[in-house]
Amino acid sequence: MSKKEENLEEEKCCCGHDCSCGEECECNEGCDCGCGHEGCTCGEDCHCHDGERCSEECKCEHELGREEEYLNLARQIQADFENFRRRAGEEVKNSYSKGQASVIEVFLPCLDTFKDAKKMITDENVLKGVEMIEGRIGEALETLGVKKISSIGENYNPHFHNVIAVLSDESKENDIILDEYQAGYTLNDKVIRYAKVIVNKKED
Repeated sequence: MSKKEENLEEEKCCCGHDCSCGEECECNEGCDCGCGHEGCTCGEDCHCHDGERCSEECKCEHELGREEEYLNLARQIQADFENFRRRAGEEVKNSYSKGQASVIEVFLPCLDTFKDAKKMITDENVLKGVEMIEGRIGEALETLGVKKISSIGENYNPHFHNVIAVLSDESKENDIILDEYQAGYTLNDKVIRYAKVIVNKKED
């Protein structure tokens, strides 16, 4: 081979095409993204490292961005599920409380009969028996969060008491509850029935 033919052979591009770019070949035949790797299919958005050929260890930036996108999506799904579970738990709790309150409200008039019954009983032993039953029922209700609202001798409180009558007793302070017409109750510190009371108002 002549020296001229050797020089022409050296000038041939390593890519195998009829070009003259030499060993620093920038031809990208067979690659869609321009990285020079025939197996690469990442397209025009490829950002292979330093223009080198792709390898099994290479992860293009758009692939890393996609992984971050999937991770954020997974986090969002997890957050949405936690919110759903919290709301579902609250709804179940509220439904239970409403159902419990409804049953207790129906039961309260039965407790009122104890007050009327005790006024009619003259036998001390019978009276003690009725009071014992009343006390047991009260204790059972307390375990459910039910409490009787204090009234007689207390100051009138519009958050707990409903005034049905006013009397004047100069020996007592204004707004003192003189008598209770109907007992009031709370369930877990929430009023389920206001106490109906008679309040003192001094004459001017």
